[in-house]
This record gives sequence, structure tokens and C-alpha cells, in this order.
Amino acid sequence: MIIVFRAIGGKRMIVGRDVNIDIKDLERELAKMASRIRKDFTERGPVDTRVVIMNYFIILKFTAKFTKPEAFMLEHMQSHSSQIFAEYKLKLAEMMREDFSPVFSYIHLGLKIEDIETMFFGTDFAEQVTVFKMNKDVEGLLKNDAINMP
Repeated sequence: MIIVFRAIGGKRMIVGRDVNIDIKDLERELAKMASRIRKDFTERGPVDTRVVIMNYFIILKFTAKFTKPEAFMLEHMQSHSSQIFAEYKLKLAEMMREDFSPVFSYIHLGLKIEDIETMFFGTDFAEQVTVFKMNKDVEGLLKNDAINMP
């Protein structure tokens, strides 16, 4: 079903046949999909997943619970001057690009990831933030174009 997004009374809404959906609903749907993708990748899901859409950016935040050995390994890789941690983040970003590209192209024909950056936060690396820079203004598409809901 194709749904049109419009700004109504200053509030971003999705206007469809019998449906009015707030943009937060789209972000929640993307968060659910991201949780499933993450669970398939790690064999356990994140504790929390959030998505925020801002212009050309889709920001994805995972909160995970790592085992002590996993957290130790991540800390060890980051604290040593080798390229291992940087390579790990690059490989993770490429895997996410492969997993999310079909989702984004389904949402809007021609919507593609231009760049992707993954960062970890917290003493136990519990928070992973991934920023997708898209080739189109996603917020603008939501306000003006036909969009497919995932």
C-alpha cells in the first residue's frame, strides 16, 4: 500500500486511505525491522532499538547486553593501537548496508545509503549508534512523496 506523508497543522503525519500515522510510527516500524535484523546477525536481539529520521539521515541506536568476554574483547580491540577495531566497525557497517539497502529501496524507489558510520558508547560498549546518510532527504520524502511502509 502506498501512503502519502504530509505536514498537517505543524505535525508530521502520514495520510493514507483510512489511516493517519505519525512519523514516529514509521520510526517504530524501522526500529522493529532493525531489531529483527540485529537478532538474525547476533543470534540475540538488542535490549532496545530506536530510530530517528532527520533530513538525509536515519539514525539507528541499539542498546545491547554483552557478555563479559564480549565486552572485554571489544574494549581490548579498541584500546590497542592496531586496526582491528576499525576493521571490525567497517565490516559491521558493510553488513548493515547489505541488510538495510533493500528495506530503504522498498520505502522509496531510488532511496540509497550514501554513507554509513557506526560508533560504540559506554564502558561496556552497550550502545551502538549507526548513522545512515541517504541520497535523498527522507524527511522531505515523508512530507511530499508517496512512501511504502515497511
